[in-house]
Amino acid sequence: MVQYIPFKETLFSPYIGCYQSFGIIALQIIDLEWEQVNFISDVSPCLSFVTALAQRCTRCQLDPIHLFDVVLDAI
Repeated sequence: MVQYIPFKETLFSPYIGCYQSFGIIALQIIDLEWEQVNFISDVSPCLSFVTALAQRCTRCQLDPIHLFDVVLDAI
């Protein structure tokens, strides 16, 4: 089973300075423990968008190797 969870981060851009954004972490049960198998940083500053995308990925049990492509398609 794979679970996708949004996470908050504070980042810096030389053009706009510090800003907050949300990424997605992919967790998978390996040897009876949740382990991070993939993540995408700075998906969007919109928490509701990232949360909805993470929920869809979890519901459809997206293979973690496809996370980057799904994020690119979604934005």
